[in-house]
Amino acid sequence: MSKVREGLSLSSKPGISLALRGGLREAMETYGEAISMAEVGELSIAREIMGDFHAEHRKILVLAEGDGVPEAMIAYAVNLAERLGFDLVLLSIDDASRNGSYFEDRSRLAGQPLLDEAARRGVSCAHLLRQGTRDEVLNTVSVELRRVEFVITRRAESERRHAALTVPEFSLKC
Repeated sequence: MSKVREGLSLSSKPGISLALRGGLREAMETYGEAISMAEVGELSIAREIMGDFHAEHRKILVLAEGDGVPEAMIAYAVNLAERLGFDLVLLSIDDASRNGSYFEDRSRLAGQPLLDEAARRGVSCAHLLRQGTRDEVLNTVSVELRRVEFVITRRAESERRHAALTVPEFSLKC
């Protein structure tokens, strides 16, 4: 038993070295690898990389901006969800500056192309409407839905660095 402990140390002794890593960083690296494999069509490798993380009803949260979801983002999100076997959740956020019914009508109309494409491809998809600040709502919804694996947004890299999200965020330039 003592030999095993000596071999598995956090010090610079010979043997296996363990590095302490943050859970979020490790998750980001795992998701990045899996997404890369899924994007090139290597579905079995992507699922294998996900390992314990992969389970039915895992979710990808897609953030809709005021002008809706661009076609490139729709194609990417639906394709990725289909390849990884995840559900999609489209999230529209209102900063409470607009009339509630106007926001609801506009959001439903803007989100319809994503819902249609997901249905056409057999990907489960829901649309949530919330009010509040972007990061606050993203964190709240991630906790409410539980199995949110990551968020797809169009947020600029500089904005993303200052965000304090509880789930990994991937930004698309579209």
